[in-house]
Amino acid sequence: MSFLKIHDIEKISEFSKQEYQLIELERKNMSNSDSFFREIMHEPFRVIGKISKKNSSEDIKKILRDIIPLNSQTNSFYKTWVSDMSEICQIFCDTLNSKSISFCLGTERGCSRYHIDNVPMRLLVTYMGQGTEWLPNEIANRVAFEEGLPNEKIVKDSSKIKSIKTFNVAIFRGGAAGLLHRTPDSALKNPSILLRLDHESFWDNILKQQDSNLAFQV
Repeated sequence: MSFLKIHDIEKISEFSKQEYQLIELERKNMSNSDSFFREIMHEPFRVIGKISKKNSSEDIKKILRDIIPLNSQTNSFYKTWVSDMSEICQIFCDTLNSKSISFCLGTERGCSRYHIDNVPMRLLVTYMGQGTEWLPNEIANRVAFEEGLPNEKIVKDSSKIKSIKTFNVAIFRGGAAGLLHRTPDSALKNPSILLRLDHESFWDNILKQQDSNLAFQV
């Protein structure tokens, strides 16, 4: 079995000790979320940064300070949302046995082809819009994926494609035997709000690669 649904957020931290490809924490939508998220989606945004377990709430507020409109930051829901992201960051720190994690929050998504992330594990929460699509092992043609073939060849049975529900917390594995997943068509065509958490070194490595490429070009 490659997938497990849970109802206790504390269980997420046990993922690293298990063999599942994906764990999905089922949650209810937060009250008053729709109007708030529609309000802050008027302008596209994407922010990245490092969040510490010890100061997760303050770190998130600092990253979002110049991105989220001031009138939205005074909305009572904003505090609730930051608190929710803060708790998730802390849990993911425990999962990775790390004091901090890499944080990315944005309104645009562009992974249309089924793929496997080149990371040990990743956490996603779709706060607005349709959640990520993924393939159970029995309907995934990994040979077709490895050969670079299109989605139609990768999916053996489209009626069995799964989706992570909005607001649910999903943590999944990458690498050779990782989870095949993609951005759904609705989220490719329309803005959504997606939180992505990775190991603390993730963005550091990308920035180093960018600096190295720039140096080589010069």
